[in-house]
Amino acid sequence: MFSSRKHYIFTLIFRKNKGKNRGSGWFGHFCLIALLGLGGLGGAPALGAANLSPQEEAALFSLADLGPVDLSPKTVTVEVFVSPNSELDACRRMLPLAWERVQQFYARMGVNLVYAEGRPEPGALARTQRLRVELLPHKEWLNRSFKAFNVEPPFRLRFLQVCRDKCAFAHLPLSIIHISFKRFEETELKDSPGKTGQNRDWLANLLVHELGHLMGLYHTDEFTNDKIPEVLPDKTPNFMSQRIAFKSRLGFVERQKLMVHSYLSQGKVYRQYEQVDFDPLRYLEKVRVHNGFRERAPQKTKTAPDAKGRSQPRTFDDDDEDDED
Repeated sequence: MFSSRKHYIFTLIFRKNKGKNRGSGWFGHFCLIALLGLGGLGGAPALGAANLSPQEEAALFSLADLGPVDLSPKTVTVEVFVSPNSELDACRRMLPLAWERVQQFYARMGVNLVYAEGRPEPGALARTQRLRVELLPHKEWLNRSFKAFNVEPPFRLRFLQVCRDKCAFAHLPLSIIHISFKRFEETELKDSPGKTGQNRDWLANLLVHELGHLMGLYHTDEFTNDKIPEVLPDKTPNFMSQRIAFKSRLGFVERQKLMVHSYLSQGKVYRQYEQVDFDPLRYLEKVRVHNGFRERAPQKTKTAPDAKGRSQPRTFDDDDEDDED
């Protein structure tokens, strides 16, 4: 069972998640990550948070100055496991060209992604060096999500309500991304049957986005005044936007590139996460407080049909309004 702390956090997260709009940022993707308490698992051992003075903490979490950033090319190995289950047949056909697009995107950022065939059980993963993507049958995705979030059986129905219409979770403390390909097909591809090229592009976008979380980035719509736009001046969607499911090309801004390199070279952004034991919720709260960032006001949004009466494509990790049990 949960410790009292975990139970409290679990209840708090669900309460805060209720009523959030689809642009509510971290809760659309890491709404349960605080349950883990696994700062040292799945990567390099956590060194433990230092006891900082208020002034030291404010200086550490300030994003106004990232300090010297090593922009030399970085190499990150990504272990990719695709379940042999027949539910993943279409995924296996799409993946080679989708992965090529993922590599091309990160090459533009100065990050060389090396593909490694994944076995059913993870290899020796390490933050900033070796990450893992698991494309799974839906039932297995749920089971692994329950385990990663440490969701005990009494809480699983509530978990299912919170994560309905989601198809992926990136677990920063574990260096692992879990993807339900069936859910991805249901939510993203239902309006484009047979359009292999477009579907492949959407799968590439999903992988690009989720890997961004494992490199220390948060959603573009998390804050209203952090100068990271959802859409670039040339109308290209930002790769950390939650609204990228129907686009074939993604972009980034220089600050995101600096943050990725700072994280991968274990610079200031890495030290920020280290200070909070790689808990994304605590990280965002520290960043919000020490940079004067404002959270986006909750809004109720509904998916409207297009001119042909079809539902608009969903985002990869939207928040849906969460009804009471």
